[in-house]
Amino acid sequence: MTQGLVRSIIAAVVGIVVAFGLVYLFQIAGNNLSPAEYDLETGEILIPLGSTIALIIGWFVGTFAGSWLAMRVSGGNGAGWLVAGAVIGAAIYRAITLADEWWIMALAVLLPALAAWIAQRATGMAEPVAA
Repeated sequence: MTQGLVRSIIAAVVGIVVAFGLVYLFQIAGNNLSPAEYDLETGEILIPLGSTIALIIGWFVGTFAGSWLAMRVSGGNGAGWLVAGAVIGAAIYRAITLADEWWIMALAVLLPALAAWIAQRATGMAEPVAA
């Protein structure tokens, strides 16, 4: 019992590190492809759409990779869904603090959840549907 719990905790932590590392890499790539601009009149930093799209792709890829790894290492679904919850929380925090549009906030919840669901099926740990 204790070994399984420790294994799940370690799997979740490793999955979260992998997920956030990949999100960070996508964010850096997006910023390099389309850097932010500083508006001298308003004093605001304008984030281009290309950078935002790269971040959104990073949410999906990072959650999928981290959840898949956590589910494989732990031998169950819980650690992978914990990774998805961490990415969703961080994505919502980012969307709210920058006062993003509603569609970015919706994608902050939907894409990581979809990625974890796909990762669950990719690991073969999805529960069969009872008739």
